[in-house]
Amino acid sequence: MVKDMSVRHSIRLQNFDYSSNNLYLLPFGHIVNKFITSIPDHYPGIYVDVFQIMPNHIHVIIGLESHGRTQGSAPTLGTIIQRFKTMTTHNYLEGMKIHGWKSFNKKIWQRDYYEHIVRDDHDLNRIREYIENNVTNWHKDKFNH
Repeated sequence: MVKDMSVRHSIRLQNFDYSSNNLYLLPFGHIVNKFITSIPDHYPGIYVDVFQIMPNHIHVIIGLESHGRTQGSAPTLGTIIQRFKTMTTHNYLEGMKIHGWKSFNKKIWQRDYYEHIVRDDHDLNRIREYIENNVTNWHKDKFNH
């Protein structure tokens, strides 16, 4: 069923300056948020320490509590990221069909991901601070058009 675009109502706030410094979570952002926060539900012993959803990327600190597991018995970071990418892409495709979301070129997510093993509390606090401040530094990002 194709929606009649002439009867669409704007969800934007009247008299609000959308170019102002603010935080915005779009429908796909809600999907990303849902899947990040549900990681521990699917992987016992895995937790999300802190995360930040940006317009063109995300930052997540994922922790593993081994609870006596042997090497190889716990899910890998790659498995967790793969499921996250698969599920969010599937949900976005559904949003394209149901809500008419904009199509994307080939992939939503890049092929790989950047990882960093947190070495100590100082490293953890530095990374947490970077993630939490990433929104305020968005204007400096070279991919922010």
